[in-house]
Amino acid sequence: MAILNINNLKKEYGIDTVLKDFSLNVNQGEAVALIGANGSGKTTIFKIISGQEHYSRGTVSVRNDIEVGYLDQLPDFSSDLTIYQELEKVFADVKKQIKKMKELENEIAKKGKKVEEAELDSENLAKTMREYSFLQEKFEKGIGYEYQSKIRQVAAGMGFDELEIQAKTLDQLSGGEKTRVGLAKLLLLEPDLLLLDEPTNHLDLKSVEWLENYLNSYQGSLLIISHDRYFLDNTIERIVEIKHGKNEDYSGNYSYYQKERKRRYEQRLREYKNQQKKIKELEDAIEQLYIWGRSRDSEKMFKRAKAMEKRLERIDRIEKPQLKAKKMNLELDPSIRGGDDVLFVENLTKTFADLNLFQDLSFELHRSDKAAIIGDNGTGKSTILRIIMGELTADQGQVKIGTNIYPAYYRQEFEGFNPEDDLITALQRETAVTNSTARDMLASFLFTGEDVFKKVKQLSGGEKSRLRLLQLMSGNYNFLILDEPTNHLDLASREVLEEALNDYQGTVLIVSHDRYFLDKVVGCIYELKQKRLTKYYGDYSYYKEKKKNEESAVVEKNKQQKSEGKLDYEAQKEARSKAMRREKRLKELETEIEKLEKELIELEAKMTAEENIDQFELLQELKAEYELKNNKLDSLYQEWEELI
Repeated sequence: MAILNINNLKKEYGIDTVLKDFSLNVNQGEAVALIGANGSGKTTIFKIISGQEHYSRGTVSVRNDIEVGYLDQLPDFSSDLTIYQELEKVFADVKKQIKKMKELENEIAKKGKKVEEAELDSENLAKTMREYSFLQEKFEKGIGYEYQSKIRQVAAGMGFDELEIQAKTLDQLSGGEKTRVGLAKLLLLEPDLLLLDEPTNHLDLKSVEWLENYLNSYQGSLLIISHDRYFLDNTIERIVEIKHGKNEDYSGNYSYYQKERKRRYEQRLREYKNQQKKIKELEDAIEQLYIWGRSRDSEKMFKRAKAMEKRLERIDRIEKPQLKAKKMNLELDPSIRGGDDVLFVENLTKTFADLNLFQDLSFELHRSDKAAIIGDNGTGKSTILRIIMGELTADQGQVKIGTNIYPAYYRQEFEGFNPEDDLITALQRETAVTNSTARDMLASFLFTGEDVFKKVKQLSGGEKSRLRLLQLMSGNYNFLILDEPTNHLDLASREVLEEALNDYQGTVLIVSHDRYFLDKVVGCIYELKQKRLTKYYGDYSYYKEKKKNEESAVVEKNKQQKSEGKLDYEAQKEARSKAMRREKRLKELETEIEKLEKELIELEAKMTAEENIDQFELLQELKAEYELKNNKLDSLYQEWEELI
């Protein structure tokens, strides 16, 4: 059953038409991705659904009983509330219920006492108890007292520890941290339709994987905008692509979309070529008819030609299909080869205040290496890059850059730009080119016309990414240090960057949480965890498989130790039991031996008694009894000796 229907939507900004005849439906419990180039209207659609934007034509219908939750890319949080207090707002009704229940509990206690004292009838008390019972039942059906652990669970999933959520206020948070708080708050709200705009942008790998698992078990419907292809593969079941303001649907994840898009392109290309062939045949036939008509002065030929022209006009012409939209032309080709030894990092240690980020880190890179540093947020990945670039000083250790090695640094927050520069000036800061050449270079990166006169401060995140990549391409660099280079790039631009880096002959060191990108580009992963670096020779998929095997080995070892511990415990238990049985038997033997020895002494006394000396039969009986007991005593002695 559909909970959202959009039909023939049109949206204009001034003279620019962003959406035309766009349609979309989302069914209950469905997970759908909205993809398209930057500026194609993805975020606009979200704002229209959530009522923040108007549209020119079409219909947008959300089922009446559906609650919509929207995560903006840049949520606006500014207050002295702690993270926990902000997230707790979600459960304001639950807190009111708890307060009301406590009030009723106090009221019941007071009325109960008065009933006992016969100052009030029991009917009033029963009424209050019924109200309390109803409220308690409603409370228990909901999240109840578990809301506090739910807050901690989701906050931890977003990368916040207990100390942070209790101590950090919203006005102390970075933009990325505010986005994570906004996402946590939205997940706690659990709306029927969840609109997520680039939810993985500020999450580390651990948090992204947590979010994937969370969304896969989410009971509501999902509409997601994301450039994280790995994330799309793992979370969604249908893709809607915006092309030229219209929708094209694909019933599958991103990997399916890639294959199906190519198949459709090839089919449409065949249809286009067949139609072009048919059109050419008609055009040739018309031309021939006109030639014959003129040469023979035949009105009949002219009529046939005109009839065929009308037939040609009625053909619904197929546009020539394009597999990919216009994309930037990125070629990273270092003009200086540089030495084979690119980077040596030795015993690096860095502490901020009381926080020790890492200790005695050592690694090295050689020419043409493409390596990535991965790890949780706050472990110091970007700090390592800044130390390498000389922007920060290490507390201990050293960094050595090789001979003729020229590093370039791509910052994820673009601090290196002068915000007042226009695009031509920004480019000329990196390379001495004329204005005309600069315009040509900018055009190859999709900056055309008046775009080149924009100020850097006016650019979107994606535009700044493209400008910085153009600067890197233009400079004389042979060692690229890239901090989250794909964060603001659309899917097409990410693919271009991947291709360029794969062809790049220089050295690359990357910090990224884009797992698909890492799979395509790097051949070595350094995991920064617990202040140490661990090297994995391979791409991200290899790293994950290796980690899985390591974790399985640890689990198996723990099972074995547990099993061995259990066996050891059982052996110890058996040994203790055996010792107890031995001690018990020894005491029993000693008691029996002592008893038999007394009985033998008594028998000896009877056998030598003067009154029995002539009673032959009695003496025979006493002797037989004596021998029997004496033999038994011997066997008891033997058993006792074996046990001691």
